[in-house]
Amino acid sequence: TVIFNACDGRTRTLFQSSDKRFDVNTDGTVTLKRRVTLHEGHKVFSVDAWDSSGKKHTVSVRVERVHHHHEDHHMDTVMNISSPQTFSHSDDLVLMFPKSSSGLKRAKRGWVIPPFSILEDGKGPFPQKLHQIKSDFDKEAQMQYRITGEGADLEPNGTFIIDRLSGNLFVTRPLDREKKASYRLIAHATGVDVNIVETPMEIIVNVMDQNDNKPVFTQNPFSGSVTEAADIGHEFMTVTATDADDPETDNGVISYSIVKQDPELPKPNLFIVNSVTGGIRVNALGLDREKWSRYTVLITATDRAGEGYVTTGTAVITVTDSNDNAPQFEQTTHTVSVPENKVEAEVARLTVTDGDEPGSPA
Repeated sequence: TVIFNACDGRTRTLFQSSDKRFDVNTDGTVTLKRRVTLHEGHKVFSVDAWDSSGKKHTVSVRVERVHHHHEDHHMDTVMNISSPQTFSHSDDLVLMFPKSSSGLKRAKRGWVIPPFSILEDGKGPFPQKLHQIKSDFDKEAQMQYRITGEGADLEPNGTFIIDRLSGNLFVTRPLDREKKASYRLIAHATGVDVNIVETPMEIIVNVMDQNDNKPVFTQNPFSGSVTEAADIGHEFMTVTATDADDPETDNGVISYSIVKQDPELPKPNLFIVNSVTGGIRVNALGLDREKWSRYTVLITATDRAGEGYVTTGTAVITVTDSNDNAPQFEQTTHTVSVPENKVEAEVARLTVTDGDEPGSPA
């Protein structure tokens, strides 16, 4: 059974399986639509569900083949459902060492199990049980367990511990994906007072991201310039922000928007920002360097694609000159006198002004 808590009181949910051989009823029950052969002894597929806001949530389902002796027949059953989104504390989550052929002797084959995931920033209480490690030999003799590797006897030491006799695996503290995104543990099982040694089993623990980091602008303020003659749609600068959360999830997806333009003249929406790239472009005509030579634009960067944490920054935009003013005589008519018989005498001084930037070709 797949359990989906939408927090709205619904008892039935629409599920969709990625493997069409399996069906998931509205109560979460996983059933077979037709005969399935598990060539490798297991099958992993995903199941999607949608909450009331239309957001999709995904869980992975692992179906394993286990043998039960019943009237000399073998029966396949579905077991071990694990989720990459939320960690279950079910005591049914048991990681089995591969079964040897027979008798008390060294196991010949290793077994690679799918990675399992834990949400970062767990609230405990700690130590928190994750899984149980179990050897098939425990039916024949008492077994003892230990773990080595990252987070066990290597840094960060003691993050994971295992109960020596039960094989229960625990995490002892909250995990931080931004510090370490996965751990590689090696599980060992040996017999107590009997010569049994299991082949060590690799366990990968992935730390799942939570939205625990705000976006950060790469600089503040940003500086850019645009010519006053720029056309609508002209992109002239880019603002950027980073987020330490997982970029493969919405937690690390940043959306940009413009909140305010100062001055709001000649209109308040002269500029627009691309919500994905952060590129700022001209949104309306009306730029005039001779009247408004600089704008300060307030920009936000929001993670979770615009629905999470918000960071505010500014962009200072300088409007550069274009040759949009003709020279003007201060006087259009001059009345002057000139002395006779004087070569190169100055008759008059004509004064001309130009609204474009002084010293520039314009």
